[in-house]
Formats: sequence, structure tokens, C-alpha cells
Amino acid sequence: MGHVFDYQDARQYAQWLEMDRHHDAALRQTRLLVKLVKPSYGDRVVDIGCGTGETLAHIDTLKPGLDLTGLDASTYMIDIASEKMGTRAEFHKGEAEALPFEDNAFNFALVNLTLEFVDDPIPVIAEAARVAKDRLYIGFFNRLSLGAVSNLGKGLHGNPVFTKARFLSTWEIRQAIREVLGKVPITSKTITYHPPAGGHLLGRLFHRLPYGAYTGMSVALVPRFTTRPLSLFTGASATGKIKMGEQYFKPDPQ
Repeated sequence: MGHVFDYQDARQYAQWLEMDRHHDAALRQTRLLVKLVKPSYGDRVVDIGCGTGETLAHIDTLKPGLDLTGLDASTYMIDIASEKMGTRAEFHKGEAEALPFEDNAFNFALVNLTLEFVDDPIPVIAEAARVAKDRLYIGFFNRLSLGAVSNLGKGLHGNPVFTKARFLSTWEIRQAIREVLGKVPITSKTITYHPPAGGHLLGRLFHRLPYGAYTGMSVALVPRFTTRPLSLFTGASATGKIKMGEQYFKPDPQ
């Protein structure tokens, strides 16, 4: 299951997000999420590992009218999220590896800054894809982003909670998605919190490269079907039996 936030972790994380620059960064991340997922009015959205509800709150502001649900393994995180969102979202306590929802219960499943705190991303991705019928969104801090590696030991972006995280690269996340879902369509973009030198044009190009501090991946969930051999009529044989595929069936007497 990985790291579950205790009371101190939850409060520390909530206070960190209250700082203007971190609040603004979370808003930028959610704008990228909405741009990639493209939810429509009335769509059902679940945030797996919702934490303090910051992402859900921003989604509600950017795209009002969605049916929002949050899930987290930490009671303390859920308490903060429930206080923040009130009746605008429904919250559940549970593990990302064993979601308490039916298949295809939601249009979109979000796994935003969650894989960093689980033991194995594979079952989390599999469960998220199971409960979503349209798209899966994965947001994460890229281990190979420029300037991130030197900060990992002391807590990414000044947050000591992240010393308990295990960061993954864009390639590792893609490989995990392929392992679970096969060759499904994936769209990804990155965010750099400090634009590179060279102006707006270079910044836009940089956002398409796998080196941004935050990466968002939108995965189109292609339906998979179970198939079985189908016998086809190919005519009658010399013995008067009807040949169907590789098997012979003698017609009933009339």
C-alpha cells in the first residue's frame, strides 16, 4: 500500500499548499489535467489518492457541474478534503490498489501525485483503469526533471513529506501503463515552474519534452473484448454432412 499520511503529514501538506506559490502550482497542474482529460458537464470523476482535495477543488472551479468523488487511504487527508469541499464532492476511505467501486463507475479516473507514495504502480493503474470507462489521467513529479534530482533528498519543492516518496520517470510510467493496458493511446505534457531561457517559444517546446518538473498523462481506455472461434458454413461434403469451420455437423433429418 505504501506510505499513508498520518495527522502530522496531512497538516504539513495542507499548510504547504496554502503558500501562494504552491497553491498556484497546483492550479497550473489542474489546468493541464482538465486540458488533457476534457471532461464535460455531468461526467463522473474520481480522484484516487485525493489528499487534501486540492485538485478536486480546482477542478470544481475550472469545470463546474462535474460529479466529483475522492478516495484516500488517510483518514486525516479525507477530513481536510471534506472540510474544504463540503457537499461538492463525495469522499471514501480506501486503498488505491483495491478500489471500492464497480467496473466503469466513472468517466475519468485521476491518479495525481499518488504513484509516488505506493509500493507498486501496476495494481494502482490497473484498478484506476477498471473503474474508468473513458480516460485515465496520471500526474507525477518527474524524477528526471531538470533541477529536481538535487532536491529529492531534502524534500521536493521544500516539502519534507516528499522525502517519503519514490519518484518515477516519464519512461517508467509509460512502461507501467503499457504493461497493464497494452498499446493504448497516451497523450502527455509537462510543466516547468521556472520557464527556461529563450522566451515563450522555447518554453512551449520544452513542455513537450519529458524533462518538466510535473508531467500529466492522459490515457485513452480502449475497450478490450474476449473472443472465441466462430464456426462458419463452408458447404456440404461428399458424405452429406455440413462442414462448419473445422468441425462437421450432420443435419437433422426432416
